[in-house]
Amino acid sequence: MSNVTIFSKQELPDFLQNAGVSELTKQIAGRARIKRIVPKNGIFRKVVGGEEMGKVKGNLDVVIVNTLPQVGRIFYAQAWSADAEPTAPDCFSNDGRTPDPKANNPQSSRCDSCDQNTKGSGQGQSKACRYSRRIAVLLAEDFDTNLEGEVYQMNLASKSLFGAGNADNAHTFESYAKYLSSNGRSIDQIVTQISFNENNDNQSVLFTPTRYINRHEYEVSQRVADTPETKALISMTPSQADGVVKKPMVIEAAKPAAAPKAAVVEAEVEEPVKRPSKKAEPAEVPAKKNLASVVSAWSSED
Repeated sequence: MSNVTIFSKQELPDFLQNAGVSELTKQIAGRARIKRIVPKNGIFRKVVGGEEMGKVKGNLDVVIVNTLPQVGRIFYAQAWSADAEPTAPDCFSNDGRTPDPKANNPQSSRCDSCDQNTKGSGQGQSKACRYSRRIAVLLAEDFDTNLEGEVYQMNLASKSLFGAGNADNAHTFESYAKYLSSNGRSIDQIVTQISFNENNDNQSVLFTPTRYINRHEYEVSQRVADTPETKALISMTPSQADGVVKKPMVIEAAKPAAAPKAAVVEAEVEEPVKRPSKKAEPAEVPAKKNLASVVSAWSSED
């Protein structure tokens, strides 16, 4: 590991204490690439532009600086596969009410009346459209080495949002916010420990308050909380953050085949021919037929 990664603020020369990262370094490093924290298989993975750039094993201490007011939704028409190439979602909503204008394949004009929001539309009795909330966090370990405050996006699925926590004061996110509020505490003024929920699966996480933030952490978090970059993090989907350009395959309902047109048979019409005139001849009186011969004729005409 390079010594650059472990420089502390105290080791910087006085004239560089408040300089931050230069514009030249930002340009070379491509600072515009979005950073995300992805909980997967018991490890918090640092992802930049879709590529894994580091790992954090064990619990993760963060300061939550922003999130959208409402729980959103996200829908993929294709079933998830670990080997599948990443694609943008078919439909998503940042307010949980209507599809976002950037959705590739909106499923309905409203989320509450959408067919994908009904039980059984997904696997088993689940819903095909899933709850989702994106939060913006600062890593507690970065405060000494990153004066500007590098903000990460973290996407929380429904199992990390709702349900019970555990006996160690660890909560799902919605429960955590209500717990702090009911005790007169603010979520952005607390160092929060994020841990994996061993009672659920290795993708879902829980939130635990650990301590109040210090003055330096407060100043940094307040400075970055409402910047355009942070607001973009909490509104864009993970695929947008990773720069995924492949759109989902739009599957349209098969249209009924048009009935074949009936073949038009044009009967050949013979030209009229003038027939020679015949002298009227007395009509012959047909011979009387008995009932047996008439029945026999009817049956032979089939």
